[in-house]
Amino acid sequence: MVAPVDPDPTTGDSDGDWASSAVGRFVEFVDKIRDVTTRPVITVARALVLGLVMACCALAAVVLAGIGLFRLLDIVLPGKSWSAHLVLGAACCTLGALLWSRRTP
Repeated sequence: MVAPVDPDPTTGDSDGDWASSAVGRFVEFVDKIRDVTTRPVITVARALVLGLVMACCALAAVVLAGIGLFRLLDIVLPGKSWSAHLVLGAACCTLGALLWSRRTP
């Protein structure tokens, strides 16, 4: 005796199992809903997290570059550390004055 062969639900055979085709349609429906709802939310969440990580890394790089610049000036300029403070203070005041003059009222 030959065992019955299960028809392939993807072929659209009308003699196939109606339960498996219904489950297949339900799974496709759920996948479409998930694509419309959760994928954009996941994409936005990833962008926010990666942006926050990049901002933290950039802030750390700026702080470390400032410390390195101060130490370099402290070594290069004559005198104690007051000369490095004077140069960096003047540079910050000049940058601040430039940005203040370019602001819009």
